Amino acid sequence: MQEFGEVLDLLATGEYVSGEDLAARLGITRAAVWKQLKTLRELGYEIAASSGRGYLLQARPDRLYPWEVAKDLNTKIMGCHIEYYDRISSTNRRAKELLAESPVEGTLILAEEQTAGRGRLGRTWFSPPGSALYGTLILKPQLPPYDLPKLTLVAAVALSKTIERELHERPLIKWPNDLYLKGKKISGILTELSGELGRVEFLLLGVGVNVNQHPEDFPEEIREKAGSLRSILGKDEKISRSGLLRSYLQILEEEYFNALRKGFAEALAYCRQYSATLGRQVEVTDGERVYRGKALMIEEDGSLTLEAESGARTRVISGDVNLVGSDLPGEA
Repeated sequence: MQEFGEVLDLLATGEYVSGEDLAARLGITRAAVWKQLKTLRELGYEIAASSGRGYLLQARPDRLYPWEVAKDLNTKIMGCHIEYYDRISSTNRRAKELLAESPVEGTLILAEEQTAGRGRLGRTWFSPPGSALYGTLILKPQLPPYDLPKLTLVAAVALSKTIERELHERPLIKWPNDLYLKGKKISGILTELSGELGRVEFLLLGVGVNVNQHPEDFPEEIREKAGSLRSILGKDEKISRSGLLRSYLQILEEEYFNALRKGFAEALAYCRQYSATLGRQVEVTDGERVYRGKALMIEEDGSLTLEAESGARTRVISGDVNLVGSDLPGEA
C-alpha cells in the first residue's frame, strides 16, 4: 500500500504530471501507473486526466486509509503497522485475533464502521460509518500489572492534549476513561489485557472519538449526552480525521514513553487538573457494587477516592461513573 502514498504525493503538487514522468519516478511501467490510478479512483480519489498534460489530484476522500494516516507521521512505534477496514465488528476483537501472530508493538487497527463496538462494562459503542475515529493499538508495556490500569488515563491525557492542540479546546477527563467537551461525551477508551497470570504480554488500547457527526446522527436515547467535536465547536467544515489521528498517535507516544521512563505522576496531575469528576457527587458502579459519594482525589495508583455523607472514604480501582444531581461543568 505504500506505493499509493508515493503516487499521491507526486499528484498533489498542484500541477499536472504525465504518465511517463510518474512511471519514471516510481520505477514502474506506465501500465502499472494506470492500474494504480484506476484503483485510487475506485477508492474515492478525484484525479483529473488531460491529454498531453497528464494527471492531477483534485480531491481526497474522507477515509482513514493507512497511507493517509502514515503521511508525515513522525513516531517510532505508534502506527508503525496499520490494518484498515471499511467495516468490522470491533477493532478490539480484531486486535485480539492478531495476538496469536505476535504483532509488533504499535500495530494499529482502524475501521470506518464497527458493527459491534463496545465500551466499558460490555456496553455497545455507537459506531456509525465515516464520521468518527475507531481504532485499537497493540502495546507491550514493560510494567508491573498494578500499573497497567493507569495507561487508560495516559491515553485520555494524550487525547485531551491532542484536541486542545488541534482544535484549541481542552476536553475534561471523566475518570477513568471518558472525555467530555462542553458537557457532552466525545470519546471513550477501552483497555484490555492479554497474558498469563502475573505476566501481561499485550495491552489493547481501543479508542472511539466522535468527530464529525451531526446531533441528529446520534440515537435519541444518547443525543442529550453525546456530541461530536464538529457539532460542539460549531465547525462548518469537516474536521480532518486523519490529521487528528496523526496528532494523537504522536502525542500518545510521547505520553506513553514518558510514563514508562518516569512513571505516571505527570499524567495523574493532568487528570486532576482537567477533571470532570473531582469535587462532584458521583455514583460508581463496579460490577455489582455501587459506591456513592463526593469524588475527592485520583490517587497515585490511579484509583478514585470517594467520601460518603457519613464521612467514610472508599477507594475505587475501576468502575463506571455517573455524576449525581447536576450537569457536567464546562472546560477549565
